[in-house]
Amino acid sequence: GEVALVFASRDTAHALPNFAEAARAAGVTNVLIVAHDGPGAPGAMPEVAPDAPTPAHAAEDTGFAWVDLDLILPSGASAALPAGAHKYAALRQVLRAGVGALLLEPSVVLVSDPFAALYRDSDIEAASAGWDEPSAYGYNHVLDDPTMGHTRFCHGSRIVARDPSIIFAMPSHDAVRFASVIVRRMRAQVGSPSPKTERQLVSEELWLPSSPSVSRAGAVSRVMDYLCFSSPKVLWRTINRVPQLRTSHRPVAVSLAHNAELLDRMRAVTDRFHKGQQEALDKFPIGEQMPDFGPDVCNSARNLTPASGVSASSDWLRAVMGQPWTWSGVKEMNFDADGTLKTPWGQGTWAVVPDKEHMISATFIGRQHILLFRWKDGRGQFISQRCEDADVVMGRPVVPDQL
Repeated sequence: GEVALVFASRDTAHALPNFAEAARAAGVTNVLIVAHDGPGAPGAMPEVAPDAPTPAHAAEDTGFAWVDLDLILPSGASAALPAGAHKYAALRQVLRAGVGALLLEPSVVLVSDPFAALYRDSDIEAASAGWDEPSAYGYNHVLDDPTMGHTRFCHGSRIVARDPSIIFAMPSHDAVRFASVIVRRMRAQVGSPSPKTERQLVSEELWLPSSPSVSRAGAVSRVMDYLCFSSPKVLWRTINRVPQLRTSHRPVAVSLAHNAELLDRMRAVTDRFHKGQQEALDKFPIGEQMPDFGPDVCNSARNLTPASGVSASSDWLRAVMGQPWTWSGVKEMNFDADGTLKTPWGQGTWAVVPDKEHMISATFIGRQHILLFRWKDGRGQFISQRCEDADVVMGRPVVPDQL
């Protein structure tokens, strides 16, 4: 069998009512809550009300099956483990019983049945902290060393960390070993001045190879679809902002961060996908420095050319046109006064977005981007979002400006 295994500590149990509401709406009933009346992993939300229910009481109130951690671990085992290791010790016990487990934080909102979206071809399936295909699934990263002549290019791989808030483990020997290794490594770093986070440990065991000095868990892993098992960044920046995704896409589950807005955001996700409130997510910001990205901004009919209004004489616009810029470190981008955009990938066009401060629209190789410019200590930079999929790129001047 398989079970959704939810570990609730003193720091996270307050999210259980929201988790349970969404799980029922998604039709998920095979839930087992493991309650532990102790602190959660380092980094869990610290500001929980003193009168908040204990994990056991919160778990019982959900109506789902629940068990105290001390009843499934050997006598005295929980007291001997650091806080972060408890949920992996519980996972290990469930796997040893021959039951597959979808390990979830209480801060996860289920939108549909997650078990229908699993592949079961690997020991471990884990969500990604990535925000697009290259970051979530990895890409070919090339380093250039001109001193090496014709062998100057060194190819490698880069990938964003796994998200341990959502992990499915098959009841296999290597999945049990994976859970055991995480427990062992968390125990070994107690007292360390710079302990690694749960995310770091999980990512290392699922991605980095064994070497002469390190023996990894050896579990075969799969990265979950980042648009189905989504992070808050993907939900708010991409799914809720890209028009074709906003109107038709439903993620399977959303993992939310432990912060002061957690419960409000959980309710908003439930309202959006289970109660049909299309605008429920819109009241939350997607980042203080992010452009005001939306269908109205990406409407090219609203854009003005630099010569068509008073903006053409503004200091910030002259600074944009007066120097070359980089695009994600690649030189160089030039914004000509006639609206011509010169890029390393060919010529395009650019225009000012009306009624938006320091914002322009840039189109090249058939793709429209919205660029928001900022200056700090006399040096400029821009953040770009592609209208098609909300892909984000940073840009800076090739030569520091003096605005």
